[in-house]
Amino acid sequence: MNLTSFSAEVRNVIMISAGVFIAQAVFSSITPFLPSLLLEMGTKSDIALWSSLIYAANFITTGIMAPLWGAISDRYGKKPMMARAGFGMGVAYLLMSYAKTPVQLFLLRALNGAFSGYIPAAVTFVAATSSAENLSHNISLVNAASAVGSIIGPLLGGISAKFLGVRRSLILGSIILFVAGALPYATGVLEPKESRKNLSIKEGIAQTLRNTQLLLIFTTGFLMQGAIMAILPTLNLVMQNIAPQNAEFYTGLVFSIIGISTAIASPIVGRLTGIPLTTLYRVSLLGSTLITALQGFANSVSSLLILRFIFGFFNAAMTIACNVLIAKNGNSSSHGSSFGVYNGIISLGLVFGSTYSGIMGNRFGLAYSFFASASMFFAAFLISFFIKEPASSED
Repeated sequence: MNLTSFSAEVRNVIMISAGVFIAQAVFSSITPFLPSLLLEMGTKSDIALWSSLIYAANFITTGIMAPLWGAISDRYGKKPMMARAGFGMGVAYLLMSYAKTPVQLFLLRALNGAFSGYIPAAVTFVAATSSAENLSHNISLVNAASAVGSIIGPLLGGISAKFLGVRRSLILGSIILFVAGALPYATGVLEPKESRKNLSIKEGIAQTLRNTQLLLIFTTGFLMQGAIMAILPTLNLVMQNIAPQNAEFYTGLVFSIIGISTAIASPIVGRLTGIPLTTLYRVSLLGSTLITALQGFANSVSSLLILRFIFGFFNAAMTIACNVLIAKNGNSSSHGSSFGVYNGIISLGLVFGSTYSGIMGNRFGLAYSFFASASMFFAAFLISFFIKEPASSED
């Protein structure tokens, strides 16, 4: 394919989407197998605790650093932030391959989280460089690329772990992340100089936090991401009850099927320009509430798979509508800060969601993890009525 025949905007989206795809494929290929690395280290006691800690470490440091990286991108550009994330995480993955103790792995996961943010930086780049009429469509393509990466990643990760082992798979992942970091520069992806502003880091974050509409969107995003994460800690246990003979296989299938429907739906949603963004957001949140609640009553693999597949369509609409609302409600001089603060907040939402659902599932039964998730989606739906439709002049 000759990219020179396309406009600069289209070339940007194609290459950024390619980077997002390979980065997401690496993330989703390695993360599920980190507990195997703990076992390889000889960890025998508190294995569940250490597994939880190495996952949480990444989210916590991401939540702390994301607003800072976002504000820096407003001042120095979005491409450098993609390179920083790709190379920084590449180094972290390489070091993880040499980790000898759970403490070392925990610290390196925290380091990985501190440098993470490739996909948020990519979304910010697309938001800052897209024309108003193509904004939703372009973000939908990046979302689809991420979804496809999340489908392909676990499959490739399983093959890699089987034939190379987890440590060599981490080294391979490191190399691929270096490629993702270099891709925006190697392919000549353009970033207009006017997209960089002279706001200080403090001013960029402060400007974002003074925007009431953005704070409302961030609150719904916190609840939305918490709700998505809520069922993950107990899903394998649910499958153990429904299909004990093939629980691991079906757990992976249930995880992956959302990515399939999200990838299918994203380009379609991106073309729904005739529907107000706030309406699309509210419908998707309400639909997610109902579909997630129904999953709590699922008593077979087939019913759960169908419901999770349907959920992927609402997931695509939620994610795209939320990102476009942030882009349109935020000031163009602080897009990086807007998305940076948002990604910091949703990282904390991931921790909250898994903890909340774990408590509910432990106290009332596994089905209540789904009901806890549905309650967070519904709370986000109610709050979304305070979000105003962006004026066309802000597009």
